[in-house]
Amino acid sequence: MSIQIIIAAMLERELAARGVQSLGPSDCMEIVEDLLERLKDLDRELAARGATRR
Repeated sequence: MSIQIIIAAMLERELAARGVQSLGPSDCMEIVEDLLERLKDLDRELAARGATRR
């Protein structure tokens, strides 16, 4: 099982616990994939900033 599937399931449970019933598993997976991509971009940006400061 991939980390994305695990996180998507966790997100779906957290949203349901807060009363959000309109998002399904595929929506949660899409959100997780987007968030992970944004984190990768942020990591690259921070690495580039660190490299230019040395």
